[in-house]
Amino acid sequence: MANLTLADLRAQCRLTLASTGDWPNATIDKWIADAIRLYSARFPRLWNHTQAMTTGTQKYNLPGGHGFFGIVAVEYPADQDPPTYLLPSDPWSSDFQSEDDVYAIYAVTSTTAIESDTVNAQIWFAPTVTTGQNAIITYRGLHAIPTAGDDDAQITVPTNHHEALIAFVEYRAHQELEADEAVSATTTSVVLAQLGENARRAWNRYKETMDFLATSTPTPSGRIIWTMP
Repeated sequence: MANLTLADLRAQCRLTLASTGDWPNATIDKWIADAIRLYSARFPRLWNHTQAMTTGTQKYNLPGGHGFFGIVAVEYPADQDPPTYLLPSDPWSSDFQSEDDVYAIYAVTSTTAIESDTVNAQIWFAPTVTTGQNAIITYRGLHAIPTAGDDDAQITVPTNHHEALIAFVEYRAHQELEADEAVSATTTSVVLAQLGENARRAWNRYKETMDFLATSTPTPSGRIIWTMP
């Protein structure tokens, strides 16, 4: 079955909201994007990135940009039978200096502006690489974040986990209602208290949904089977 689109998920979210006409599409789309970012921190997506090698170049930008959460495996050189995987190390270790079958992660320098979106950390290969070879980097990262208004954008979160995204959107709606009423001079403390309680209930439902999914979903390591050299 094909993944649902942003338009499909937005329509499902509207079914849970108290007033379907109060929230513009752009607002709900932003909440969905926030929900996917938060969901990804608990249930990251597995990605495969093919890195083309160049003779004399041992350092390459990590894939995924700021959505990169961590490496699962590095197959190098690719397409071997059986496959060969590099072990993690660091650039100052003896095995790295000896050009053993290891790799290292090198962080962004401290002089990089924190607001920069163009700077990636790097992966360094210890074995000598050659033009024409490839490495396959399997890593955990963000699920695809749809652009607001892109109705055909695919939602990569599994369909049976959409309840968590919907619960988060419902929480954000209650939170915004509470914030809007808080600035109104005619709003009574009783109304604010009720709105605050509704927001807390929605947040608790979201947390309970995420906790349930965590206990009923295999861990990423439990879904990955690969052979070390």
